[in-house]
Amino acid sequence: MGGAVLFAAGLFVVVTGTGLSGVLGMRVETFGRIECHDTRTEKGQTVWHCFGVTPAQQRANDAERKRVAQESLRAHVDGTPKRAEFQRVRILFADHDGRTDPETITATQVFDGGRWYAHSSMLVGYGMIPLLLGAGTAAWGGYLLRKR
Repeated sequence: MGGAVLFAAGLFVVVTGTGLSGVLGMRVETFGRIECHDTRTEKGQTVWHCFGVTPAQQRANDAERKRVAQESLRAHVDGTPKRAEFQRVRILFADHDGRTDPETITATQVFDGGRWYAHSSMLVGYGMIPLLLGAGTAAWGGYLLRKR
């Protein structure tokens, strides 16, 4: 039973990290205007937090900036307009070298409103651990059953 659970969890992470998630009905989106920031952990490791904007968000943000610029021409009459908000989405497990931000990142959202996971070798690597453990446990269980 444990092997089947580990295998399913590993397969799920590998599918999410390779982009096959779109075939399974999960939401897949390509993000641009990527910004990544590093955070140092207590053990000295670096964790990358990347943020991006979907094309729909880019269009909405550009339209809002244009509206604010036009409204600012009337500021002396109506007062100062509110500054446009620039919304970004947090993307987990994005491959990043620390020198330059990637131009685009494709990511999967497993549950509506949930976190976005980048299609990256890092995520696939994490998924291989439970996948291999689950496959090994299932094979061992099958061997023991057959031996009886």
